[in-house]
Amino acid sequence: METKQDKTREIGKAIVVATRPDELEALRAWAQTMLDIRSNSSMPMISKAKAAIVASTDRKVLAPILQVAWQELKRVGWKERGLPARMAMAAAAAALTLSGQGAGIAALGGAIGVPLFVVFGAGGALAGVIIDEIRKK
Repeated sequence: METKQDKTREIGKAIVVATRPDELEALRAWAQTMLDIRSNSSMPMISKAKAAIVASTDRKVLAPILQVAWQELKRVGWKERGLPARMAMAAAAAALTLSGQGAGIAALGGAIGVPLFVVFGAGGALAGVIIDEIRKK
């Protein structure tokens, strides 16, 4: 059985592989910044959230992370589901798409959610894995 640590390492490797070679340094710097923000105990939570979002505005950094996150979401949310669940998700996606602003809101949610997950959630391990994998490369 695969542990959370193994899965984190696998996702970290996938992010590094999805990153173009000329963008690896930006990704490493981002991961280090996320760890620094996370470990700063004197900083209030709202300031940490703002700093994480500001540090994550570089498209070079977020593109490979969101690409891998989308692939994982697709695997868990679509490929491993039955027909009734797929039909319900397709209907929800169609409703969001037809409403006009759904896609923009979803993209914004991912762009904000990833840095907050790294700073406040279990993503600190992911940032460490990303740094290790880039150093190996």
